[in-house]
Amino acid sequence: MRHRRLLPGAVAIALFFSPFFDAAWAASNILIWPIDPVLKPDDGAAELWIQNQGSQPTTMQVRIIRWKQEGGSERYSAQQEVVASPPIVRIDGNKKQLIRLIKQGAVPANVEQAYRIVVDEIPQPNSLQKPQMGLKLQMRYSIPLFVYGQGIKVQREGTHHALVSTQQLRWQVVNHNGKPAIQVSNNDKIHVRLSEVTVQQGGSRRTLAQGLLGYVLPGSSRSWPLPSGMANPTQLSASVNARESVWRAPAQR
Repeated sequence: MRHRRLLPGAVAIALFFSPFFDAAWAASNILIWPIDPVLKPDDGAAELWIQNQGSQPTTMQVRIIRWKQEGGSERYSAQQEVVASPPIVRIDGNKKQLIRLIKQGAVPANVEQAYRIVVDEIPQPNSLQKPQMGLKLQMRYSIPLFVYGQGIKVQREGTHHALVSTQQLRWQVVNHNGKPAIQVSNNDKIHVRLSEVTVQQGGSRRTLAQGLLGYVLPGSSRSWPLPSGMANPTQLSASVNARESVWRAPAQR
């Protein structure tokens, strides 16, 4: 699949009947931005734009679900703390639509709340009536949304809205589903965004992710499998949302 040129600060994030994940390439004619919407303590709403770059109209459904991490796994549930307005939109070809992400109540002080914005492409009625060759997939798009209470320092400018303290991060080697994995634990009040992750074992260094590896929410842990031949790494290096450009740390024993 060929890559599509994206506007600055915009990305199409596509899922094919799978758990939520982030990808920085376009698999349809839909463009969504910003890729990192946030509701700061004094914000009542945030903006999300959906652009139809195709020539045919499309209908999109927008939902916001609560995002937690429990037992090392992603957990999603319905909520009404933050809602999308309008929740269903029809976007003509080469047009764009504003979606408002509206905060319905106050967020507790010193708390970061995590959500996922899920945008589903609804098949057009005429596309269901006309026989077509091949498989037509319904697209799903997902991007993270973080909402902050008073007391958490949130930046208006810069790459990241909020900064994690690397002193509150730990990692260790664990057994996950019978295979060695790294487990990253976050004891800060702010999520950690891990990218450009490498591990080192002796004189050997391996890359786990050249781009985004994933998120670890506050007070949570996440695990990722280790590559073959790297069962007991002793050093980890990663780019995170911190003042330091790189987080380097030994494994915890």
